[in-house]
Amino acid sequence: MIDENELLDIGQAAEFLNVSETSLRRWTNSGRLHCLRVGQRRERRFRRADLLAFMEDQPQRLPRTDGHPATASTTRPIDDSITLMRGSHLCAFYASDLGRVTLAVPFLLDGLQEGSMVYLVASARSNKHILRYLKEKRPSLERDITAGKLLVSDYKKGPRAQIKDFVTQLTKAAAGGTQSFRVFGDTWEMRRKASAVTFAEYEAAYDRFIARRYPVVTICAYDVRRFSGVDVLDALKAHRDTFRYPIERALA
Repeated sequence: MIDENELLDIGQAAEFLNVSETSLRRWTNSGRLHCLRVGQRRERRFRRADLLAFMEDQPQRLPRTDGHPATASTTRPIDDSITLMRGSHLCAFYASDLGRVTLAVPFLLDGLQEGSMVYLVASARSNKHILRYLKEKRPSLERDITAGKLLVSDYKKGPRAQIKDFVTQLTKAAAGGTQSFRVFGDTWEMRRKASAVTFAEYEAAYDRFIARRYPVVTICAYDVRRFSGVDVLDALKAHRDTFRYPIERALA
């Protein structure tokens, strides 16, 4: 029988929740997760019962589609009441260049601060615009890029090549010890290179081969100045995780 009062150290607790130790420290410092302090070094210890209660308080993952059980793994909270779940594949919509920045910068910044590897993929123009604002919030941005913590890329020549690149980059980083990822994609650049049907297949392939197989949180951003109302409806259908979060977080 499992003893729910058993004390776990921070490494064991992080493994239990399938999150990083950095996230645990942040949650305990803010009071969101209870812990005990032991010894002269005041090291954190966690009761299994407290970890289970914390898991139950988080938004539940929808059933996975790859045959593996759903998990309650998390990344950094958006705010005190919303927690992004690893594996979440979200869509968001913007109507101006500034709106795109408003969606991208906080999401990417949170990923860098939590220690995730961040992947920004968009047109060269969009990347330049986003990075200009991101650097204002993150002076160490050039070092992040040099260290491979932030990957910035144009979309590849087609959906198949882009999915292959995601697999290559995320697998390589995971083998090097990276435990979580964030991907922000400004999707119009890919839509320009593919038919509507092929683009829909690309989103489905991303969900199957990337979102459900890696500890990644993804935002696919749609420029409503370019996509039709039908495209927006199809985007919502293809990003079911979006409905578990406040809609105002997905609009800019």
